[in-house]
Amino acid sequence: MRCPFLREAQVKYCRGSAFRKMIVRVPGKPDADRCTSPDFVNCPAAQPLLDTHADGTRCPFLQEPLMQYCAAASVTKYIPYSEAVLSHCGTDSHKYCELYLSLAHPERAHFTDTPAAGDTTDDPAHEYLVEGIRVPGWLAFSANHMWIDIGTDGIVHIGIDAFLATMFDSIDRITFVTAEGIHRPTAVITVHGVDLQMVFPHPAHLKTANLHIRTHPSIVLSDPYTLGWLFEGTIDGDDPAKNVQALKEGLLSGRAAADWMESEAHRVSQLVHVLSHTQDHAGHVVMADGGSVQHGFGQHLTRDELLRVFNEFYSPFAGWRQSQ
Repeated sequence: MRCPFLREAQVKYCRGSAFRKMIVRVPGKPDADRCTSPDFVNCPAAQPLLDTHADGTRCPFLQEPLMQYCAAASVTKYIPYSEAVLSHCGTDSHKYCELYLSLAHPERAHFTDTPAAGDTTDDPAHEYLVEGIRVPGWLAFSANHMWIDIGTDGIVHIGIDAFLATMFDSIDRITFVTAEGIHRPTAVITVHGVDLQMVFPHPAHLKTANLHIRTHPSIVLSDPYTLGWLFEGTIDGDDPAKNVQALKEGLLSGRAAADWMESEAHRVSQLVHVLSHTQDHAGHVVMADGGSVQHGFGQHLTRDELLRVFNEFYSPFAGWRQSQ
């Protein structure tokens, strides 16, 4: 699937000029310039490069390539078709482009609230909201709160789900342990000086990491499913369908993921209630009177408590648990 803002145009420019200026050809409008007439021999840019007896009906230095450009960008940049393979615009990767997200607002087209009790509907094209936590139905979630998105063109994106934002108010930095090759995607998140390792449970053929979030790591909290993705890869091999099945093995999506997220939200509240009953450094006991945890509660935990919560929910060895 290509980006709806991707456009095509045929341009022309002079290969003999010291400055390459792209001139867009207008469909249906005939060319009437020196370059496409025998008068090109009098062009000051072409004359020094022409043979003594140059002839013809058009300048040999005239180039007319086909280009692509982004209609959403404030500055038009033409990309040759020969380099289109390097662009994300012609693949499902455009869904993670900042320009596309700012103008298309795809999140507005997919939304449904927490599934009601007894409701058996399961629409993978919609996004659920569970205890304030977004759960896109089209993504597949692992037990340690990572997600994978496999596009129709075999492009893979992997990240951390929105449950992370219930714990942390900010992230100090993100370090990518794996970047290219066939690996289990691994990143280290540093929060309040504590290093926490996130590992996707299945190996994937990684092509690149989202280096932008090393500068702005808290994007993982504010936009976990779009700008805050961690890894990009591809589906390779002679049997793509088998590889897709292997990447999604043991993962949850749609209604099942929403139900699981609801149980996780309740479970984290129970754990924080237990932690709040422990004595602080002054020997005082803090009472817990029920209710749900506040987002960003991790800032109030000690190092040992933070590691305990993280190990309970984000450990690479986390397994599926049934709600009580």
